[in-house]
Amino acid sequence: MVSVLSVKSSEEIPKSYNPSECEAKWQSLWSDWNVYAFDLDDRTRPTYSIDTPPPYPSGEFHMGNALNWCYIDFVARYKRMRGFNVHFPQGWDCHGLPTEVRAEKTYKIRKRDVSVQEFKDLCVKLTDEYIEKMRRTMKSMGFSMDWSLEYRTMDPRYCRATQLSFLILYEKGYIYRGEHPVNWCPRCETAIAEAEVTYGERDSELVYLTFGIRDDQLLIATTRPELLPACVAVAVNPTDERYVMQVGSEVEVPLVLRIITQRRCRIHI
Repeated sequence: MVSVLSVKSSEEIPKSYNPSECEAKWQSLWSDWNVYAFDLDDRTRPTYSIDTPPPYPSGEFHMGNALNWCYIDFVARYKRMRGFNVHFPQGWDCHGLPTEVRAEKTYKIRKRDVSVQEFKDLCVKLTDEYIEKMRRTMKSMGFSMDWSLEYRTMDPRYCRATQLSFLILYEKGYIYRGEHPVNWCPRCETAIAEAEVTYGERDSELVYLTFGIRDDQLLIATTRPELLPACVAVAVNPTDERYVMQVGSEVEVPLVLRIITQRRCRIHI
């Protein structure tokens, strides 16, 4: 489509720039003309797809978001000028603790105070409000994503696509299911991702615990004596001559009096 635009003379150009009037006009035209639309049926141009990281709908499109999307938008515009059919969607990461915690603070409740469905409805309502607020900000900044491709991670369509992707990757041997430690948040009462964990250093006391082994005693030092009831094994450095002969021996955990096994442990440095 070719559009013919009239050029104003110098007398018609306003002396002062009115962004609210000028930007709103051009943004409306960009939307009406589908300037940044991705053509799914286009087989003549090479496709350039941008895997946009969906932000949390926190209600604020902050400076860090703006900086990251500027980088992405630069690439999208450059590729269009180079003749590519650019696939540039915009998504929203609606799952996870940030949404739940923000809903609890906003409505001054804990998730256990209401039913599961009621709390879910509150999270969805808050998420919709935040998405609308952030969407307006992004459009006002002139980012060139194709808004017809907008998605939310809580949509059934997105969940189906995600599950299908995992199945395909698993069948091709690209991913596997393994065992790993689970981070648990006592405040939120749920498992949390490694990205949600904040590590910090603090002064503590080194406590020495006496474990029973055969007719002798085994002294073990720890800074977390409260985890003693969870002890299921004693790991031994295979290069330490003091414990080599004791590998496989039964050890009695103090206080709980549980019998566990002393095992050899590989150390990678």
